Amino acid sequence: MNTYHETVNTDFPAEGRSAVRSRARWRRTLLASTAALSLGMQDAAWAVCADGSTFPAAGYLVGGAQVANWSPGKFTGTLGSVFVPDTSAATGHNWVFDQGATLCRMINAGLPTASTGWIIPPTTNLGVCIGLPIIKGGKITDVGDIPGQGDAITPTCNPAILASPGNTYFNQLGCSISHGVATTPATATSFLFVAGSQGGLFSVPLKNANATAGKVAPAAGIDLSHYYSAIPEGHKLTNATVSPDGQIAIATSDARSTAVFACLNPLGDPGDPTKPINPTFAVPAAGTVKCMSVGSNGLVKDVTTQFGPDGQPYFGGQRTMNSFGSDPGGTAKTAWPQCIFANSTSLAAAFASKSGNGCGIATANFAFVSALQPGTVIHHGQYMYVGPQFAGSITQVKVTTNPISGVSTYKSRTYLSGVPVTTGLGVADDLKSLMVFTDPSVVGTPAAEVVKKLPLCEDMP
Repeated sequence: MNTYHETVNTDFPAEGRSAVRSRARWRRTLLASTAALSLGMQDAAWAVCADGSTFPAAGYLVGGAQVANWSPGKFTGTLGSVFVPDTSAATGHNWVFDQGATLCRMINAGLPTASTGWIIPPTTNLGVCIGLPIIKGGKITDVGDIPGQGDAITPTCNPAILASPGNTYFNQLGCSISHGVATTPATATSFLFVAGSQGGLFSVPLKNANATAGKVAPAAGIDLSHYYSAIPEGHKLTNATVSPDGQIAIATSDARSTAVFACLNPLGDPGDPTKPINPTFAVPAAGTVKCMSVGSNGLVKDVTTQFGPDGQPYFGGQRTMNSFGSDPGGTAKTAWPQCIFANSTSLAAAFASKSGNGCGIATANFAFVSALQPGTVIHHGQYMYVGPQFAGSITQVKVTTNPISGVSTYKSRTYLSGVPVTTGLGVADDLKSLMVFTDPSVVGTPAAEVVKKLPLCEDMP
């Protein structure tokens, strides 16, 4: 069932904001009921999926003809996957966060254009499998930490818009990295942001080895140059994500700490987008990047952290999906990212002075009330996908930003019903599919997971 979520501009005086939010909740309830009726009749008209099929009016159902079992009996406790575009047509493109093996780039079984499944490569292959260092006292004491839930970004370069009002931080960063050479998602360097509970936050560059081999991690493995050491040790970080523009990376823990650690310019400061790029720019060693705690996720247990298409961070776990502000975004000092430097003059000044925790405690986001006990969340294009920690349904949420108020707006629907325990989600762009990692054993039995592969339908108006 499709529902609307109407957001509230948070630029009201504090004393009047409660009443405004109460009226907003009433409007959301009314809109949800009317929208459900009208959208139910519209589904057939606008629901067209990436493979040309039609999205079912009530969503997909486990066991249905369009929900295929993909690579059963291979994965263990998988915390999702990320698609990394590269120049290869023969290898796989999805990096899978398998907790029984480690983070690896999958191999497509069968023909590249009609893959019949994924094969996990030998974990000893450092180019396509990633294990993290174990760090104590700022030194690597061992290797073999398994990355938790992570994220990826591929900053691309369009030289034609450099030093112009139409340029963006993302493009400025991509062109700084490429030194002004035009790049595409397939040719540009990608960066995986990953966290390990026995180390911390890392970024891993992925570059095309050659035209047919696809993107690989450094063959020498991950070292301290990839480690964001400004985040204090001992927080058992397990979740990592990066903003869509690449300006802020975030790490959280599903264990001891509710702190939200943020790193500014994690791939380096590309400078003013209206100015020419720095010809000597280089991605800095991660240890030189400024990081600090910017607030709390407000959860008993934070099992999934992800930036949304709106540039807002979202935190999922027991019991809700939280964000900084129940209606995030806008121009108020308390909204993200202004909350980071509410007591300073700029983002750079706040991080330089370590003026932390300005964002306070994240609160339940009204748009995700139907996604109870969220255990996994990903973003793809304008959409977010939320899976429950227990048996239930996958929810799809279209996220946009109000051009006037700057607050986030949402539309949602049930995407897949009848799901057993969901451990992770991913999108395989080459397969035009949403991948749902499920554990029929419920207890994390090794190699017991089944991946549900179903059409990718991102067609909400």
